[in-house]
Amino acid sequence: MLAEYRSNQRKIAMGLLSFHRNLKDQQHLLKEIDTYEQNEQFQLYCYYCEGNENVQGVIGVELTAEGIVVHDISLNPSYRGEGLGFEMLNELQALYPEQTIYPTKMTETFIQKWRARK
Repeated sequence: MLAEYRSNQRKIAMGLLSFHRNLKDQQHLLKEIDTYEQNEQFQLYCYYCEGNENVQGVIGVELTAEGIVVHDISLNPSYRGEGLGFEMLNELQALYPEQTIYPTKMTETFIQKWRARK
């Protein structure tokens, strides 16, 4: 289940985003999380598995006139390989059914795999 990020989840979200090789540097990571907190065009969602209160993943998007741009998608390593990343994208599409989901260069490969699997 996707839920909107809340500022009290900052450390959890930062921890999950830190798995990105481009966000290993703390300055870049802080800038990224600040963007999601301060810019209304950017939304960060936390993913919870049914029956679990812990955040298993995050997905960060930019809302544009053309569609939804996925900037970040990250899962707790313990949950990788279980299809949860695809489930996150499915739920994102359900939140914005009339919008097209677009990748960034960093998320392109994963979004292509998701589309092929649909």
